[in-house]
Order: sequence, then structure tokens, then C-alpha cells
Amino acid sequence: MTEAAPPSLLRRILPKLVLSLALGGLFAWLAARGGVPLNPGKLDFSVVRWWTVPAYVGTLMATHLLRATRWRFLIAPVKPIALREVIALNWIGFFAIFALPLRLGEMARPALTKMRHDVSVSAGIGTVAVERVVDGLVTSLCVAWALFAIPHLDADDPLVRALPFYGYLALTVFGCAFAALGVFLWQRSFAVRATKAVFGLVSKRFGTLLAEKVDGVADGIRSLASLRLTVGFLFETMLYWASNAGGMWLLAWGCGIPMEPGHAVALMGILAIGILLPTGPGLFGNFQLAISTALKLYFAAELVSSNGAVFIFLLYAVQAVVIVLAGVIPLYAMNLRLGDLLGTEQIRKGLSSAPPPMSGGVEHEDQPG
Repeated sequence: MTEAAPPSLLRRILPKLVLSLALGGLFAWLAARGGVPLNPGKLDFSVVRWWTVPAYVGTLMATHLLRATRWRFLIAPVKPIALREVIALNWIGFFAIFALPLRLGEMARPALTKMRHDVSVSAGIGTVAVERVVDGLVTSLCVAWALFAIPHLDADDPLVRALPFYGYLALTVFGCAFAALGVFLWQRSFAVRATKAVFGLVSKRFGTLLAEKVDGVADGIRSLASLRLTVGFLFETMLYWASNAGGMWLLAWGCGIPMEPGHAVALMGILAIGILLPTGPGLFGNFQLAISTALKLYFAAELVSSNGAVFIFLLYAVQAVVIVLAGVIPLYAMNLRLGDLLGTEQIRKGLSSAPPPMSGGVEHEDQPG
């Protein structure tokens, strides 16, 4: 009996693509309805200090590089990987998150790391979890600080009025998630035994398999047990976010917005939290809505609808070009297909086999890239 052919890439993502386009369209409509045109007129661009655009490209490249290189500290306890490969895998992963709908690209890095270096998908997911939680905690702290320390306007926009609530909610969620990572690492063996016992009541084989995957995820957060690796990761994370905020401040100033560095920190944090929402390809819609809402918190509506619209357009366009080029070039240099970014085959294999044996401890963890 012949095995049925796997569904095509289009068939696999079409329902998600339709849903994501609807969500992205809704967010874009909300941004435009709030008085911020998505496509500013030619006269609006007359305010731009054009030298700041290539300067922003330079800061964005530094940001993109730091965002990638810090991953070497997380993967080192599992398997040391050359720095060049770390950068390539991460840039492809960032492109996948940007390009694929509903954040399906989050699985690209674990899948590609499994494909190229035989690192278990579970361990790869663990490293991604650490990144997401730490980034969420850093950016929500930025938002909470900005809401407390920087005077803001009393806007009529309901989304703007809701920002403090969502900012403090994000801080609570990511703070709890960070604490959970620590507890999970500290009580790893208990988590594995509990998973096996609870799910073993349904199926002993399923309980054993799931416990192995929980153990594999814990493998991916093992770097938190090393002071050296944790400090290295956090240091480059802070450089990454500082470079991000600095670049946004420069481009906003270049668009004629009287922005101070603290405003840029607030915008960066609100954008980072806003694009966590599942949306359409290119993060289009929630990107524009998050930035326009953040601008209205500190600047007059007339400025946001003119200079702010130009800033949002250039910010999005430059980031899109850099992310796509940085991801597509190594993608084809490695002879990978777009379908590989979904990780379906690697995930299926990973869920049907046990992760590699644990080495015990973190003796080899001091070899990041």
C-alpha cells in the first residue's frame, strides 16, 4: 500500500493565511481609522532628513546581528555551533517569523537546528522559550518604566487609554513566565517524573514520550544554570534592545518628531509586545497599529498623522527589506526550501523519537560559538 503524499505547502498554510490576512487587515484598518495613513503622500516626505535613513539601516544591522549572536549562549550547553552558522540559522528564523502567517515561523529555528545539527526539536523549543520570555520581560519593563516616568497625553483613543493596562499585564505575564523557567530548571527531574506519571495514566507510552520531550525542553534552558552563559546572553540582549531603541529614536528625529530617548524606549517596548499577536505575513497591521498607538500616547494627533505616518512607513519598510534579505540569502545558500521553515517533517520526526542522551551537568557550556 503506497503512502499518501504529504499535502502541498499551499494547502498546509492556506487556512492560516486567510485567517492571518483577515487579522492583519483588521489591525491596519484600526490604524488608518485612527487617523494615521498607511501610505503617506509625497509632500509628507519633505520633512525627512534623508541621511538618517541609511544611518538607521546601519543601526538595524547591528540590532539584527546582536539578536542572532546571543543565541550561541543558549545553544552552547546542548551543542556548540559555529558563530557563522548561528547567525545564518537565526536570520532565517527571523525571516520565517516575519514572512509566515500567525507566527508559524517560530518553529523554523528548532526545525533547522534539528535538520543541520541533530539537536532535538524539544531542546530548540527550550532556547526559543528563554528568548521569548526574557525579551518579553525586558520590553514590558521598558513600557512600565515609560508609563511611570515619562509624562503622556490624555488621549481620546480607547486603544491609547488601554495601553497602561496591557503594559502592566504584559509585565505580570512575562515576570511569572521568567519565574516559571527558573522553577522548571531547578525542579527538572520532578517535572519529568510528574509528566510521565500524570499522562501515563492515559497511555504509558505517551506519558514516557511526553516526559522525554519535557526533558528535552529543559535541555534548551540549561544555559540559565550557568552564570557565565546567562550573563553573556543578558548582556548581548541589553545591547540588542539598546541598539533597537537608538535606531528608532534616530529615524523618528529624522522624520521631524521631537522624540527623546525615553520615548523611543516606550515605542520599542509597545511595538515588541504588539507584534507578539498572531497576524498576517510581514507582521503587517499590528506593526502599524502598535507604533501609531504608542506615538499618540506622547505626541499630538496632528503630528502623528503627518510626521508619524512617514516615520511608521519608513520604519516598517526598512525593517522589512533588512529582515527579508538577511533571511533569504542564507536560506538559498543552504539549499533550503520555504517549506522547511514550517518544520513539519522535523517536528514529526522529533515527536516520534527520543532526544539525545543527556550529558549531565553543564561541563561543556563554556564554549559558545
